[in-house]
Amino acid sequence: MRGRNPIFIHYVHDMERARRFYESVFGVSPSFTSPGWTTLSFGSFELALHILSPGDMEEVPLPNAGLCLEVDRIEDMLELIERNGGKMTVLREPEPPQVPPRVASFLDSEGNGFDLRQYVGSAE
Repeated sequence: MRGRNPIFIHYVHDMERARRFYESVFGVSPSFTSPGWTTLSFGSFELALHILSPGDMEEVPLPNAGLCLEVDRIEDMLELIERNGGKMTVLREPEPPQVPPRVASFLDSEGNGFDLRQYVGSAE
């Protein structure tokens, strides 16, 4: 049996705020919504937003959950991300040949980590 239909799960404190963040920054729409779970389609995968129960100490936003998206220019996305309550934590420049893209790490409006990568020379 092979794995299929990848989904990334981000834990959130405020579902509406988190949903607005991803819709506004990446232009995605929900394929399912409820007070405790929202699924956003990125085409080749889905991002699921899962509400945290108040006082739950076992589930927390993840500082780096493996979500990494390619963009044309990190600086253009930075403006959108900050405007929607997120922030950049690290910007790493390429180190050819081992690491060809620029990679920026961010926290979304809920404290979940994600990365954006930009291949230098393709969109600068």
